[in-house]
Amino acid sequence: MSKLKIADRLPKPVKLAAISAFICGMVTHLYAIVNNLHCADDIAQQPRGYGTGITSGRWFLSLLGDFMESIGGNYNLPLVNGILFILVLAIAAGFLVHTLDIQKKASALWLGMLFVVFPTVTVTMLFRYTTVYNGLAVLFAVLAAWVQERSRYGLPLSALFTALSLGIYQAYVPITIGVFVLLLIRKAMQEGTKVRDLVRKGLFYCAALVLGLLLYYLLLKLSLVLYGTALSEYQGMNNMGKLSLSALPELIKEAIAGVLFLPVRNYCGLSGMRTVKIAYLLMGGVSAVLLCYLLLTRVRRWGMAAMTGILCLAFVVSVNFIVIMCPDAWIYTMMVYGFVMIPFFPMVLLECLPEAPGRYAGFAGKLCAGALALLTLSYAYEANIGYTTVYFANRQMENYCTSLVTQVRMTKGFTPEKTWAFIGKIDDPLLNCPWQYEIRYYAEFTDGLLNRPSMHEWIQNYTGYLPPKLSEEECAALAKTPEVKSMPCWPSEGSIRVIGDTVVLKFEELP
Repeated sequence: MSKLKIADRLPKPVKLAAISAFICGMVTHLYAIVNNLHCADDIAQQPRGYGTGITSGRWFLSLLGDFMESIGGNYNLPLVNGILFILVLAIAAGFLVHTLDIQKKASALWLGMLFVVFPTVTVTMLFRYTTVYNGLAVLFAVLAAWVQERSRYGLPLSALFTALSLGIYQAYVPITIGVFVLLLIRKAMQEGTKVRDLVRKGLFYCAALVLGLLLYYLLLKLSLVLYGTALSEYQGMNNMGKLSLSALPELIKEAIAGVLFLPVRNYCGLSGMRTVKIAYLLMGGVSAVLLCYLLLTRVRRWGMAAMTGILCLAFVVSVNFIVIMCPDAWIYTMMVYGFVMIPFFPMVLLECLPEAPGRYAGFAGKLCAGALALLTLSYAYEANIGYTTVYFANRQMENYCTSLVTQVRMTKGFTPEKTWAFIGKIDDPLLNCPWQYEIRYYAEFTDGLLNRPSMHEWIQNYTGYLPPKLSEEECAALAKTPEVKSMPCWPSEGSIRVIGDTVVLKFEELP
């Protein structure tokens, strides 16, 4: 007998999830794949780069990035990076469906598509220079749970994949935790499962996570020594691993509230549209009904029912575990990919129903699938609203920088060797565009982009002009001089002036 191909051995739902994820991802994010769209960080990584590595705790990102740099990689390419990112996420979606043993084809189809249209993916597409690396981090986070169930060496391999995922981007470990909790919930729904077996399995998962965290910290400390550097203060990275026990109850409360209130408030941009709120409300209602039904018909034991309740609460916390991981950080859309596990909860409960559950359970399945489809389509729609908004913001930046450079070069006394001093932040009352009110997720419009440190990269890339500039400290000192104080603010006439060897661009009055 000839050997079967690997693709032929995979269950149909797994293949369906991966294929649907890739096709849906390509269609949804096509605009970003074939256009040069920049956020404030992306424009600074031109024409190549991989962003902040080891100083932000991303030791494996530094290793991968430096290796790619040595072989001529790390170019910021929309088409190549975008397609590879979607491909890696599609593979991760297939592994995720396989890990949770999703058998229903409709569930696998919509879950695969949701996985690649989730807002975190859209935001990551704007950080194009690191999309492939972040995709690998997501894949490692999923594999950390998959190998635990599918390999005889599950514990060490799971710990290794967790450490690698954390070493690229720390915000994806909630996916691993969420999958582990869902596996425990599914096991609790099986007839004959004993509480002690469930506890033993849970401790095994906890051991894999703890071992993975320890391995991550060990490799991080070793990398910091080898690179001769230290963790930065940005987002509290230098306080990584330090958590006040007194603050833990409040952090847990915050994590739970972030999940439970999704149908009524917009958390990190995840539920801005009304259709998204309705979808989450429907899934929450169906999940509650299915859970009660399964507890009454399949579990029927108080001890196991109590354990299931604890696990459900643990799942809610795990989805938003980033709040506990980063108590001093500003949490934004790119950091909450763990929320993608929420729709998996009702789908896992549907898999726990008997073979012939009856018409009411069948209706619940269709209702949940409809809610998942509504959520997926809404996120895909929002992604393209966001991309179009970023397009107009980028065009305004391009034209604004061109105009700024033109006016500087026309200023009396200007010569190319003079340094530029940007005084204050730009607050142009004439700057306006109807698309600026359609911001989605992390994206910034022109007024925000103009006042980022990457302003000089915008000028360099879109005008071809690289102005020599003064430091922030030198600009602050210059702003106190009588000559600068007498100048009007931009865009009034006289807001650009040559003073000695410096071109002063005064945007606001500094206190």
